[in-house]
Amino acid sequence: LQYCWTTSWGLSTRFVGAIIMTHGDDQGLILPPRLAPIQVVIVPIFRNEDEQQKVMEYAEKVKNALSAFRITLDDRFEQTPGYKFNDWEMRGVPLRIEIGPRDVANDKVVIARRDIPGKAGKSFVEFNALPQTVQQLLDELHLSMLQKATDFRDEHIINAASYDELKEAVQNGWAYSHWCESKACEAKIKEDTKATIRCIPLSQEHTKGTCVVCGKATNTKAYFAKAY
Repeated sequence: LQYCWTTSWGLSTRFVGAIIMTHGDDQGLILPPRLAPIQVVIVPIFRNEDEQQKVMEYAEKVKNALSAFRITLDDRFEQTPGYKFNDWEMRGVPLRIEIGPRDVANDKVVIARRDIPGKAGKSFVEFNALPQTVQQLLDELHLSMLQKATDFRDEHIINAASYDELKEAVQNGWAYSHWCESKACEAKIKEDTKATIRCIPLSQEHTKGTCVVCGKATNTKAYFAKAY
């Protein structure tokens, strides 16, 4: 029998904020594929009624071929393709499939990744290769987002061995420092820097040292940072 770990500090809403701030860019959201309500959006492109019928029929065919994914077809005829591109980018949908008359004729589509802007993030994919290619792109996008976020986190963690180093580190990142577990030292750090403990790792192996505030011997290290 093991006791479960519970929290009561609004974790669900904080996770939403963390996803937005961690992965978003100036265009809007970038949602991790495994969490995104819509993983793929199809945007049809046409100039007249004849093209509209052919493109929409092909778009439905593509949608059916990708039914294993969370997919939607943007059939808002009153909006331009450019408007739709911006709209779905803002919503953070991981993959966008563009289908125009030439794509229908070639039995191909254009797939654009949300995390790579411009032509660099686009690829032409044949219809028969769509399911496996979409899955591959979603997996690549997931790993790329995870690596980017992990790198950013690691680059902004500073092993602060002194109180002066801690005060400097929390100005633009996180300080990882020894702490004696006393409320007084934690309060002093908050008073001097506005930083508080963000996390105390469960594993505290090889962490013998002295508290950066009072100098007492301790086996505990914690992450300190400002709240935003």
